[in-house]
Amino acid sequence: MKITATLLILLNLFALNTFAQDYMQWGLPEGATARLGKGLISGNIAYSPDGTRLAVGSHIGIWLYDTTTYQEVALLTGHMGGVYSVAFSPDGKTIASG
Repeated sequence: MKITATLLILLNLFALNTFAQDYMQWGLPEGATARLGKGLISGNIAYSPDGTRLAVGSHIGIWLYDTTTYQEVALLTGHMGGVYSVAFSPDGKTIASG
């Protein structure tokens, strides 16, 4: 049992280290937006009907971005857990999430 626990810990450390190295080695193309949202992106993303806003579901809340500049517009919080689904209403004035 002790050997199994030690082996699992070592494998987890190796997996985390490998992921970090791959991310650092490959990076993103120059000029690409490196990250949308903060925290673990736990759900999907949705564009507003007019295409001017992007909603990104995460464990922190819903991040709203202006699609012309990709600057953060707002962080909507208040969920009891992560946001796994986001959608805009047809008029783009309301966001449904869960």
